[in-house]
Amino acid sequence: MEPVSNVFKLLNQGGFTMYMLVACSVLLLAVVFERFYSTRNMHVDAEWLLAQMTFFLENRRYGEALHFCKQVPGALARVFETGLLRCDRTHQDMETAMGNTVVEQSLLMEKNLTIIATLAVIAPFVGLFGTVLGIIRAFQDIALKGTAGPAVVSQGVAEALIATAAGLFVAITAVIFYNYFKGKIKTTISQMSISANKLIEIISLVKSGAPIPEDLKTYVAVPKQATEIPTVPGVPPQSMPPPYPGGPQQGSGAQ
Repeated sequence: MEPVSNVFKLLNQGGFTMYMLVACSVLLLAVVFERFYSTRNMHVDAEWLLAQMTFFLENRRYGEALHFCKQVPGALARVFETGLLRCDRTHQDMETAMGNTVVEQSLLMEKNLTIIATLAVIAPFVGLFGTVLGIIRAFQDIALKGTAGPAVVSQGVAEALIATAAGLFVAITAVIFYNYFKGKIKTTISQMSISANKLIEIISLVKSGAPIPEDLKTYVAVPKQATEIPTVPGVPPQSMPPPYPGGPQQGSGAQ
């Protein structure tokens, strides 16, 4: 119980602005956990998914590729799904539609990041507000006691310093998480754009009858997420892409 009492003592020393900063901290943690959960579910290995699409498309099994893609979670799968639904259209039409889907998915990934950015900006000001209140209390105590000894001003100074430290802590934490999520989103968007262009290239080559370059036909190891993807309806297990390069295995890359 002593740690709990120390926390409440610290909150009381910091003044009511500390409760405002606690509320900001709770909101920050809630958004961070929500973003971690959402971004984890939106990610899938790009090379693996592109390899599965290549396997189907080089055999002109567009319907099976679409069925497979619909069952894969993540932003990239939605981009590929858009392209496969328009594989009978022109290169420009596919590129435009998939580009729009990339933008849509990027907006979903950036959801609630403005809350983190706002907390990073306002937390130091809330702490500064507590600092000003603490200094005002210190001067009021001096005026009431008629002296400026440590015992008189300690409560006001403690409130000022605690509020400042708490505000900076919340702001620094928010900035760290904001930059982390922004960097991860930027990488994912770049990856989606590159993979979308590769898929368009594969579809164009298949439609023209030209061979697919070997770098687009590389089969990679099955990622962890793929083990949770169910078998594609109507697709026999032996007709699914092999999970490893040149491996003799039969079965889905997403068992």
